[in-house]
Amino acid sequence: MTRIAFIGLGAMGLPMARNLLAAGHELVAVDSDPGRIELLGAPAAKSPADAAAATEVALLSLPSPAAVEDVVLGRHGLRAGAPADFAVIDMSTGSPILARRLAAELAEAGVESLDAPVSGGPRGAGAASLTIMVGGRRETFERWRSLLEDLGRLVVRVGDAGAGQAAKLCNNLVAGATMAALAEACGLAVREAVDPAVLYDLLTGSTADSRVLRTRFPIGGIDVEHPASNGYERLFALDLMGKDLDLALELGAAQGVDLPVARASRASYRKAQEQGLGHLDYSAVYAARHP
Repeated sequence: MTRIAFIGLGAMGLPMARNLLAAGHELVAVDSDPGRIELLGAPAAKSPADAAAATEVALLSLPSPAAVEDVVLGRHGLRAGAPADFAVIDMSTGSPILARRLAAELAEAGVESLDAPVSGGPRGAGAASLTIMVGGRRETFERWRSLLEDLGRLVVRVGDAGAGQAAKLCNNLVAGATMAALAEACGLAVREAVDPAVLYDLLTGSTADSRVLRTRFPIGGIDVEHPASNGYERLFALDLMGKDLDLALELGAAQGVDLPVARASRASYRKAQEQGLGHLDYSAVYAARHP
């Protein structure tokens, strides 16, 4: 059993935390919404610092790099309360540049760290079938690998600090661009009077097939499990996809790598956000152009 400070009980964090409880670990929770802590059924801490003082490792599932930085380095953050031999594992999607800075500052305080963003969405979080991309020291990874395996089916150390975040941004660049292209293709097909059900069958049986296509075809009525068939109820919010594309573009700029496809895709999501669709699933990028 491991004593864990779990911070962030959103759509991903809550099912992940529940899986850790089911695996026999002891959790202390921190979240801005007390109701989510009640749903988890674990004791609450007043601050990340208090949670760190009572545990061995912190797992973070937070919506933005700014939130991660505050939770880790803020006045009442994890670093302030971390005991000897503590570790911070950030499972949010964020900036490789920030991950490297946090790793350096935590190391100065004697705290281990990993950046370990995940892919698989709320369904994968609930089923403990996530893909987990890890950056950090090999020794730290091996120490906490079994804990991460309680949450995912594929746990891979990509490289040193920041490498997990870089891999996740590459993943989301592909997913976001794929959906933007799929939305355009669907709009064109509808204009040409192609039956969406026929189009779906053809695409899933052709070279355009992808997991993005099979889990969130952007026209409703084709698969009841897809967000488009449920008012674009989010599995992964359009606002978050926009944020991740911004992070990918920032990383590209820092590395001197031009990302024209990411830039064009980001423009499509921005148009949807301007129409107030940011809280919906990112497949709603189609609805922005074809309401």
